[in-house]
Amino acid sequence: MSVALRPSRISRWLAGLGLVIFSALSVSPAHANCNAEPAPGINWSGCDKTGAELSETDLSRALMRRIDLSGALLQGATLERAVITDASLNEADFTDANLRRTDFGASRLPRARFNGANLQGARFVSASLPEVDFSGANLRDGRLDSSDLTASRFVNAEVDDGSFYNARLRGADFTDATASGARFARANLEGARLRGADLSGANLEQVNLENADLRGANLQGANLDGAALAGADFTGANLERADLRNASIRGTVFDEARLGNATWVDRSHCRPRSVGECG
Repeated sequence: MSVALRPSRISRWLAGLGLVIFSALSVSPAHANCNAEPAPGINWSGCDKTGAELSETDLSRALMRRIDLSGALLQGATLERAVITDASLNEADFTDANLRRTDFGASRLPRARFNGANLQGARFVSASLPEVDFSGANLRDGRLDSSDLTASRFVNAEVDDGSFYNARLRGADFTDATASGARFARANLEGARLRGADLSGANLEQVNLENADLRGANLQGANLDGAALAGADFTGANLERADLRNASIRGTVFDEARLGNATWVDRSHCRPRSVGECG
C-alpha cells in the first residue's frame, strides 16, 4: 500500500536532497591539500603553484587537475603517471624530468620546456602547446592528437610510434628527429622543418606538408596518400616504397630523391632504381 506524502514533507525532502547535491558539486576536489609538501600521490587539484620550485621532487601518480604551474621549475622531477589535465603550465620547465605515461590532456603549455625529458607514453590530447621545446626528449608512443603544436621544436627527439592525428604543427621543427611508425594523418605540417628526420613507415595520409623542408629525410615505406606536397623539398630524401597516391606535387622538389618501388601519384609504380623522378 503506497503512502501519500503531504506537501510539507515533500518540500522538506526535496530541500534535503538539493542540499546533498549542492554539497557534492561545490566541494573542491576530494582531499586536495594545496599546502602539502610534494610527495608521490599528492592531490594538488585546483591549487595555485605558480612559479613553484619543484626540481628533483617525486610527484609520481600525483593528481593535479586544473592546477596552475605557470613558470614552475620541475627540472629532473618525477611525475610518472601523474594526471595534470586542464591545467595552466605556461613556460613551465620540465627539462630532464621523468614524465612516463603522464596525462596532460586539454592543458595549456605555451613555451614550456621538455628538453631531454622522458615522455614515453605521455598524453597531450587536445592540449595547447605552441612554441614548446621537446628537443632531445623521448616521446615514443606519445599521444598528441588534435593538439596545437604550432612552431614547436622536436630537434633530435624520439617520437617513434607516436600519434599526431589532426595536430596543428605549422612551422614545427623535427630536424634529425626519429619518428618511425608515427601517425600524422590529417596533421598540418605546413612549412615544417623535417630535414634528416626518420619518418620510415610513418602514416602521413592527407597531411599538409606544403613548403616543408624534408631534405635528406627517410620516408621509406611511408604513407603519403592524398598528402598536400606543393612546394615541399625532398632533395636527397629516401622515398623507396613510399605511397604517394593522390598526392598533390605542384612545385615539389624531388632532386636526387630515391623513389625505387614507390607508388606514384597516378598509381603507377616507380622502377626499383628511380632517382629524382618516377621512372
